[in-house]
Amino acid sequence: MRTRTVLFALGAGLIALAGCAGKGEVVTLDIRTTPPATEAMAKTSDGVRVAVAAFDDARPETKRLGTRTHLWGGETYFDLTGGKPADVVPLVIAEYLKQKGWRAEVTKAGGASGAGSPDVLLTGKLLDMSVNAKSRVFSTKITATTKMAIQAKNTADDSVVRMTLNGEGSQSVFWFEPEDAQSLLNVILTDSLEKLLTTTKVENNVLRLK
Repeated sequence: MRTRTVLFALGAGLIALAGCAGKGEVVTLDIRTTPPATEAMAKTSDGVRVAVAAFDDARPETKRLGTRTHLWGGETYFDLTGGKPADVVPLVIAEYLKQKGWRAEVTKAGGASGAGSPDVLLTGKLLDMSVNAKSRVFSTKITATTKMAIQAKNTADDSVVRMTLNGEGSQSVFWFEPEDAQSLLNVILTDSLEKLLTTTKVENNVLRLK
């Protein structure tokens, strides 16, 4: 009886999984950096004002953020909540810098902002931002990648700081939910942006590499 019960439960589980075939739906993910720990807020910008402009989208695949491949066939596509990645990423970067104590805001092309000319204009190119999930029996493997080419131009002396921020990671879950892909991508993005602060310093409202 116990063996039959186990087999029945296993069979029911496989039937449930069989129903999880993708039909080409689009699932939107909300990207944002993970909240910093209290001690991480000690980073100071020395009053520097940073304007973050829209990024250029140079990703290999620009039509979607990624794909979930279902066990029994079909696909579900991932996209971003709030717009295109090249437009959303600057918002995320500005919010992240604010969390770290910087005076940052998103600006239109040209660097003009509500508070006047910024001390630093941050522009960039989105080289990669993707999250994919592949379902297998009893697990789904999720992979996420981010790559951004950042340029920071200082108004005071027209000097330029350039860097490339990379991030990647993966995880496996027993029962996949879109929030799993969203969470992994946000962690990878946060870790990538952390490098922006750890490799630079502010001197007299000018951003320099350490």
